Amino acid sequence: MLELKCLRLSQDKLAALIEITPQEAHVSESDIRALILRSDYSHYFFDDEAIADAVAKFAELRESPELIEQWGQTFVKLANIRNAEITLDVSEDKMVARATITGAYGGKAISQGDLVNAMKEAGVIFGLQKKRALSLLSLAKDIQPGEKIKKVVALGRKPIDGEDSRFERFVATPKERLLKPKETDDGRVDMRDLGNLETVEPDTELMRRHPHTFGHEGKDVLGEPLPFKQGHEIPFTVGEGTTISADDANLLLAARTGLPLEIENGMKVDDVLSIKNVDVTNGHVDFAGSVLIKGNIGDGMKVKATGDIHVNGFVESADISAGGDIVIGKGVIGHRLMEGDDNYSCSVSAAGELHATFVQYSKITAGKDVTITSQLLHSKIETDGKVTVSDASGLRGTLVGGSINAGGEISAVVLGATAGTATQLTISGDFDDIQEERRSLNGIKHNLHEKLSKVLDAQMKLSSTKQQDREEGTAEKLAATLHHTRQELVQIDFALDYNQQMEEQFFANAKLTVRKELHPNVRLDIVGQKLFTNREYGPTQTQYENGKISFTPLKPGS
Repeated sequence: MLELKCLRLSQDKLAALIEITPQEAHVSESDIRALILRSDYSHYFFDDEAIADAVAKFAELRESPELIEQWGQTFVKLANIRNAEITLDVSEDKMVARATITGAYGGKAISQGDLVNAMKEAGVIFGLQKKRALSLLSLAKDIQPGEKIKKVVALGRKPIDGEDSRFERFVATPKERLLKPKETDDGRVDMRDLGNLETVEPDTELMRRHPHTFGHEGKDVLGEPLPFKQGHEIPFTVGEGTTISADDANLLLAARTGLPLEIENGMKVDDVLSIKNVDVTNGHVDFAGSVLIKGNIGDGMKVKATGDIHVNGFVESADISAGGDIVIGKGVIGHRLMEGDDNYSCSVSAAGELHATFVQYSKITAGKDVTITSQLLHSKIETDGKVTVSDASGLRGTLVGGSINAGGEISAVVLGATAGTATQLTISGDFDDIQEERRSLNGIKHNLHEKLSKVLDAQMKLSSTKQQDREEGTAEKLAATLHHTRQELVQIDFALDYNQQMEEQFFANAKLTVRKELHPNVRLDIVGQKLFTNREYGPTQTQYENGKISFTPLKPGS
């Protein structure tokens, strides 16, 4: 058995040595390792190759004892002192730097200076996390030799985008009454009681503009700045009947008595014509402003307004049109003028949005979104916006029969009927305009490439012409044309990229969503791609992938 006296410290005190002396028994690597572990050098770094060399020398001396005279006093370096080591790695996005410390083998621990130097060598000059770094250094003092410990020591600062001005409205608008019916004393909701349609008086606070924020740039751990988007101040849209407060430039007030209506980045207050009912007793209505009808619009009547039209009751086989939104508290009821015909006795046209509780056998035209909170039956809908047949809870809303041509998403809680009633849905939006723009851009790009080719040919031809035979200024003109043409090509490529984004955005919005039941005989046409239901489906949505549209189960919470 090897004795501890075989080991000694090197003169530089950085290594443990073993003396090669004659041994009665064979000396193995395990014997040597056990010897080191029993010694004061157990925390040194073992040199595997040196241990193997020592074993070989012991074996050689055991076979030929006379070698001891030839070798003399022979030592082999078995284990070394190693200082702790530190390495830094920076994340791919350069926002996080992590330090890894490997425990010392009898050597020095990592100091704050070592950490700072390692960070500098890795190029990390920003975002030092002092508490984390000190914690790492403290923990590293107690780890075993060769053990590794890793912690974040620097973090970049993300850029903060500024926010544009935002607008906070203080008064309710008429369409909110339809979406939020009154709650009764027993906690239930009365869908027929929409509450009073309130008007505003002069100096009523309508809307506040909250100031924009500038934001600030970020910086990664290498000290490189990260760009940010600056917020912009958006001015009030001061609609008719409103004014900005003399005491507060961010406050919009009513300037007259009327109906408050929200417009983009502002409000307006419409003159209001209030009528109990529209029927043969008071005749048709044509009003420059908004019209409030507390009761119903009767059979064969016409109502036209430049502003909004709000009907607390029913619209029955009437013709109404508005330059703004139309909100109908109860329902729109019509009938086919001829069996099998798409012409209906009731026509409702809004330049803005349309909201109603239910619609049947009617033609609806809208410039923006159409929202039906209960039922949409056997009607013709044409809108540049989306169509939603659902209440606020998403639990009720049935769409059966008729046809819809929408610019965006069509959604319903229940779509179609178990009897297989034919229902035609079309989503077209501005897809044709996007495609036409792409064709135009590709045509321009083709012409520019031809022009580029001609300019390059001309330059090549000019280069083979003797200097004295060249027309003065020709080379400069060709170079300028070449540069300008290449710039135009870059701009066209940017425009084509944006066009592609517009197409992708179109398909992201052009979808069908059914939250509960999708029945047979529903035909869907999204810019020429057609789907047809021949069976019952549960919650369903369409999915656009690899240029094709398909039905897929609706994910919970979507």
